[in-house]
Amino acid sequence: MICSGRHQPEIASLPLIVMVMLLLWHCTFPCQPSAAGNATSRKKITIMCYMNGDNNLTHEVLHAVDMMETVGSSADLNILALVDGGVDATQIYGEGWDRTKFLYITQDDRIGAINSPVLADMGEQDLGSPQTLHNFIKACLKFPAERYIFCMFSHGRGIIDTDILQMPGEVKSLYISPDDTSRTVMSQPEFHDAIKTALSGSVFDVMIFFSCLTNMVEIGYSLQDLTRYMIASEDEIRIVNDPPGKFQIRGIKFEEIFKQLQVNPNLPAPDLGKIAVDSFVAQYNDPVAVPGGASGSVLKRFAGGLSVVDCRRYPHLAAILNELAEHVTAQLRETANGGAVLSAIHSASSASQRYASFLNQEYYDLRNFLENLARETTDGKIRMLSQRAIEVIKGELIVYEQHTADCSSNGISIYLSDVHLPENVYQAHQQLYRRSRFSRETAWDEMIESSRMRLKKSLKR
Repeated sequence: MICSGRHQPEIASLPLIVMVMLLLWHCTFPCQPSAAGNATSRKKITIMCYMNGDNNLTHEVLHAVDMMETVGSSADLNILALVDGGVDATQIYGEGWDRTKFLYITQDDRIGAINSPVLADMGEQDLGSPQTLHNFIKACLKFPAERYIFCMFSHGRGIIDTDILQMPGEVKSLYISPDDTSRTVMSQPEFHDAIKTALSGSVFDVMIFFSCLTNMVEIGYSLQDLTRYMIASEDEIRIVNDPPGKFQIRGIKFEEIFKQLQVNPNLPAPDLGKIAVDSFVAQYNDPVAVPGGASGSVLKRFAGGLSVVDCRRYPHLAAILNELAEHVTAQLRETANGGAVLSAIHSASSASQRYASFLNQEYYDLRNFLENLARETTDGKIRMLSQRAIEVIKGELIVYEQHTADCSSNGISIYLSDVHLPENVYQAHQQLYRRSRFSRETAWDEMIESSRMRLKKSLKR
């Protein structure tokens, strides 16, 4: 049962650090605590949770925060959350949750009410704004720790907004954290730069994304200077909250991750990632009841996958993919070999695991594509470079990965626009894609362009 009331804990029952911060943070977030606030004890870990439910994720985000409270902060662990609900939030968790609140998560076993102390009640804030993200991270850094972990719960659509069908006026290259009230969303450069400037030289131990389609080469490559590890899905993250409040499938269970850190705050990030992945995929292995059928419900199984990536390995992979793209581009421009290379790419992509994008023709599992390309091509160098890239993915980049049996996911996806996409969609999405760091620093976008040009030439004959 979901309670509509909200109980504020007594100040005397809170940890000393929270008592100090509650007294200091009397102004609206963000504000600068006094020197006394900077003197708070250094803990093992500070976890920063950016929880954007100002959209149709309101119930799911607030429930995730509620479940975080079943663990709560401890002597070794700070858990901080910036939480924003949508217009119907008050119907779920009581008054005030349609506003933005900065919380220090404390232990509370009650489900149906969020009872952690509010460090700042900020009114309506725009969680689709990079400035809000920047300010949140700066505020969390006032809680010093040996390690910092970043968690994000928001909508995501991968490296570009694949719903755009015409040439966009305002160019963005990452669709993450849409805020319905403000009608804003962050681009990849905005997201990266907001975090980079806030960290001021620090690096996250791990970034955990409860966002669809986020574990892409292009996104991980752009985050290599912000985090050592990244935990995310290359697929959509499917949540089954039916009937409302039952949560048959919840996606990433942050409380399971926090629980292990509370037991062992020195737990290495790869081991932490394994716990996150296993608890995630286990939810998708069995069928769940969804509306439909004569009886009112039917059993359905959903696909799911999650992986841990070592972002330090992206430069090595990118170098090989760049060499592959340059060679493929050169061959596509050759009259003699271009047709065979184009045919191999098309056959490989057609047989590969794809994810939600325009007509599901733009996001592909990278390893699956490379395996198919190595099999389809008659070009020895393409085969050799594809196999080298696969070895890096398997042996260096992917630390741990699990997926359901009904898909061919292997941990990371890549943008690879199908040559048969309508011209207006292709041009719009290429313009978006070229803003990504991976596109700027490799020849991947040139390979995509050359594939399309080669197809047009063949059709004219």
